[in-house]
Amino acid sequence: MAPLTVTRRKVSYATLQEIIDDATRLTAADAPTTGNWSKGQIFDHLARLMDYSLDGFAIRMPWVFRFLGKHYFKSRILKNGMLPGINLKGDAKTALSPATVDDQAGLEHLRHSIQRLSSEAQRFPSPFFGELNREEWDLLHRRHAELHLSFIAEP
Repeated sequence: MAPLTVTRRKVSYATLQEIIDDATRLTAADAPTTGNWSKGQIFDHLARLMDYSLDGFAIRMPWVFRFLGKHYFKSRILKNGMLPGINLKGDAKTALSPATVDDQAGLEHLRHSIQRLSSEAQRFPSPFFGELNREEWDLLHRRHAELHLSFIAEP
């Protein structure tokens, strides 16, 4: 049996506002998802990482993951984006797995989190990448949104 291939949109966000604009448009158009999560779950997942970057993380990664994240993956992901297929495990899965929320509730969570990113200066270290400044965090959030929102089809 041939593996299932999923057609994804090509998206690129230059600002955090573009994320919420795209998510709002896709929700209003009732666009379908092509992955395993609903739009509400995608929005909630993105918002959770944004909230943790502002409020701090309650999880700690093993040293080898922190080393690889900081010295190998950070620059590649910030430059080229994220690849699909990462399955979170353990505490990371618990912290970042999306809640079962409807599309509108997930969108409101995402909108609130992006508003906070725009108005609050404090950023906490990533458990995977280590210290990130505000610009790096914003770029990481845009790259993360590009990955997940690519699974929402054009209406």
